[in-house]
Amino acid sequence: MTAAPAPFATLPAGTFRTILADPPWQFRTYSANGLRKSPQRHYGCMDLDAIQALPVASLAAADCALVMWATSPMLPQALATLDAWGFTYKGTGAWAKRSTADRTWAFGTGYTMRSAAEFYILGTRGAPARVSRSVRNLVVAPVREHSRKPDELRRDIEALYAGPYLELFAREAAPGWTSWGNQVGRFAPVPDKLAAD
Repeated sequence: MTAAPAPFATLPAGTFRTILADPPWQFRTYSANGLRKSPQRHYGCMDLDAIQALPVASLAAADCALVMWATSPMLPQALATLDAWGFTYKGTGAWAKRSTADRTWAFGTGYTMRSAAEFYILGTRGAPARVSRSVRNLVVAPVREHSRKPDELRRDIEALYAGPYLELFAREAAPGWTSWGNQVGRFAPVPDKLAAD
């Protein structure tokens, strides 16, 4: 097994046919009140140049799909990151956020409008084969802890593309996925065989 370059040295190079990423985007806030709700309060963020410099392509098989989370204000940067990582844009999807009790739409923060959705973009390199043509680009699920994404997206990805599967900047372990990040155990116990940065 050939290891990928740093910081992915614990991962095999050229192996993964599907990658899910939730980059720690750095947000600019306009007040101390905004900083209270920003990602920087919950985890370490990276500037855009550092995110785009990550050698994600070294982890990907010749035919690979990449799904990347991006909030509305970061969509242009996410599209540029997809390109920097060596993937070609193919489409978008959204998580329609319900309240924690799943009774109403979530009422999140936002620069212009209050956010009740979070977006993901899909890119490919090579020609990864789709397993199913019935996967929709919408996940409707309640919000949970800060930055915790819905499990439904992983299930949709598994229905759409074959593994092996890798989740970058993971915050919980997921069965059948290799998880990489310094918060892998944030929402669930970490099995011994998961990777951490």
